[in-house]
Amino acid sequence: MISEILTSKNSADPPFAQKSPVDFKAIPSNAILGIRFHSISLPQTIQVLNGFVQERVPRHIILGNAYTIALSRQDHAFKTLLNKADLTLADGMSIVWGGHWIGLNLPGRVAGPDLTAALCEEASLKGYRVFFLGSTHENLAILLRVLTARWPGLIIAGSHSPSICDRLDEKENSAIMEEIHRAKPDILFVGMSAPKQEKWIAENLHLLQVPVCLGVGAAFDFLSGRIPRAPQQLQKIGLEWLYRLWCEPRRLWKRYLLGNAVFLSLLLRDALKQRFNGTQVPRLH
Repeated sequence: MISEILTSKNSADPPFAQKSPVDFKAIPSNAILGIRFHSISLPQTIQVLNGFVQERVPRHIILGNAYTIALSRQDHAFKTLLNKADLTLADGMSIVWGGHWIGLNLPGRVAGPDLTAALCEEASLKGYRVFFLGSTHENLAILLRVLTARWPGLIIAGSHSPSICDRLDEKENSAIMEEIHRAKPDILFVGMSAPKQEKWIAENLHLLQVPVCLGVGAAFDFLSGRIPRAPQQLQKIGLEWLYRLWCEPRRLWKRYLLGNAVFLSLLLRDALKQRFNGTQVPRLH
């Protein structure tokens, strides 16, 4: 079970104590600019999510980055939502490096496309049912073909392409809920932009009754092949955001240029404040 794998002596990941198979509260976490991030690697994340599926309690998993933090500074409700999530992962090297800069230990980035692929592989092995919400009808069709070709055992319980808007109306939201209830997925992937996907999951989590609900942003586009992913060399040195900006400058300039600038300025301010005041970085576990 989770506790056995996460504390395994053969694992390259740092162990941490688990009080029960799905005691996510035992996972070490730290606050970066007021947002809690769990110190957990991708392999450990898969094991924790396995436990969530088995427990059958609706859980909200968030993948946060510099833009997420920038948004949270302007939206207190969004900040509260982020800190109430069951698992908050660092989807961005800026978060990992920023944490290291102020003395926090994050084992590495858990990127949306990587987590989606790893979960689909796990689902194909364990017989979990998956549902995809987001993107266009055309891209979803391609995505499902790609995923079933890669993992023939993957059980795709359903998919839905929602309207492009800031907030879904009540009629469409009810239709989506009915589809998901009929499909009975174990894992719900929501591929919409932030903060829309996080807010939608949080508002509907207990009505959905899906054990694992996570917002994965543009993961559908990457896995379908609609958008090329950055070369591994750029991913390793933390410049995937620059490659994405080069590919889609009009759509992403605000997210990356302003988001990263706000994040870095806030991090620098906090680092200087800690140095001059002699305060410690908040550690939640």
